[in-house]
Amino acid sequence: MKKTKSSDDFATARSSYGPLTIALVISAGISSGSTFMGMPGLAYSIGTPSLWYPLLYPVATVFGMLFVAKAIKQYGDKFGTRTIPEFIGDRYNSEFLRIVLTIISVLLIFYVVSQFVAAATMFQTMMGIKYEVGLLITGVVLAIYVFMGGSHSDILTDAVQGALMLLTALVVVVCFFLGVGVDGGFSEMIQLIKERKPEGSFDHLFLPGDITYGSIWLVLLLFIAHLPFSVLPHLGNKFMAVKSTKDMKKLLMYCTIFATVLPLMGLGGMLGIAVVDPSENIAPDQIIPVLFTEIFPPFVAAFFAVAVLSAVMSTSDGLIVSLTQLLANDLYRKTIVPRINISPEKAEKNELLISRYSTIIVIIAGILFAWSPPKFLSIFMWIGIGGIVSATAGPLVVGALWKKATKTGAILSMLAGTLTYWFIYLPFGLDFKNPFGAAGLGVLVGIVVMVLHTLLASTSTVTGNQEENIYLSDGSK
Repeated sequence: MKKTKSSDDFATARSSYGPLTIALVISAGISSGSTFMGMPGLAYSIGTPSLWYPLLYPVATVFGMLFVAKAIKQYGDKFGTRTIPEFIGDRYNSEFLRIVLTIISVLLIFYVVSQFVAAATMFQTMMGIKYEVGLLITGVVLAIYVFMGGSHSDILTDAVQGALMLLTALVVVVCFFLGVGVDGGFSEMIQLIKERKPEGSFDHLFLPGDITYGSIWLVLLLFIAHLPFSVLPHLGNKFMAVKSTKDMKKLLMYCTIFATVLPLMGLGGMLGIAVVDPSENIAPDQIIPVLFTEIFPPFVAAFFAVAVLSAVMSTSDGLIVSLTQLLANDLYRKTIVPRINISPEKAEKNELLISRYSTIIVIIAGILFAWSPPKFLSIFMWIGIGGIVSATAGPLVVGALWKKATKTGAILSMLAGTLTYWFIYLPFGLDFKNPFGAAGLGVLVGIVVMVLHTLLASTSTVTGNQEENIYLSDGSK
């Protein structure tokens, strides 16, 4: 709280931390409660085909980060941008883009809800606390430290949580390859998985008929959907907190290592198939806490439960800060303040107050939506993420790489990607209940529209210049 003296401090903690710290923060933010509970839950429920998810999404995320991280950092330092919608709006000099992307970014509430559900499930499974009480505990803890310190609280706690998460993921990987909890070790574990989940054993890489893992093409869409993942509002603003653009290479190197290790938590779900008695009939997302209680002494299981809660908190706080900035920065500072007669000092004070108190509003909304938990966290959170990446892929990824990208192209790309995603995913469209596939197609359409418009605009400009030169060199005219 002592570090948070201005609204910019609350929003970005600009140029305050080294690359190792921010790499831990970004990796922890990428690897949420979905990674530590949802993906193992999918592996426990589906088997080997679901491992495509933790195998591919960190690769796609870091690959996308290579194209945009430096641009966001440089532009943010030069012009003081605080959020991804503001960055895109300024990049194309378009208030329309900024406002629409601000509205679309409200979909992050689905992501918040999935984190709250994961935390409450941990409390319920490992401590016997009622699910609803677990939700309230999660909300109160988050409200206290995010209200006080904003992005500084987010970054400082996430760095420690990220280290705990790395340790836990490595332990789960070791337990999997040693077959801990299974008499006979690794070989017997593989055999038990084959007996209990024949369609999901390691002999099967795809699940025929499944809308997510049914073929290599569906899996490829999952990969494509994650290319813009690192520029989601709660992750993209972390690039602004790095001390210098000179640190970006180190940041990307650390992120590659950390973000690849953390999703290996999915192997815990495969181990759970062999360790946990099928007659227990547990919910898929409970497999990690149940597995810990099965194979570890209580005090060790409790320590690793803290690490899983770290995964939840490390994403939740960043999401909450980002959602508060949609109100405080993108709507109030950038849209309302220029239209009213108010002093800069008063506007700054109001923005910091909005940032802090909207924290409470976001958390209450998250608790209310999480009161009835969804079946699969990993799929539920992608309802919102899919809409955001489909809208931003063209304007952000292509715009960061191509200086000739235009405002009109960005608007068309955003609309095309968004409409494609919702038409495919929602019931009034094709009713394709695969948010990864729908998002992958939305990202593809958005990027293609952006590229085609930029090419056409560039060709038109070149032709126009040639005609102008001919006209000017004609002596008779």
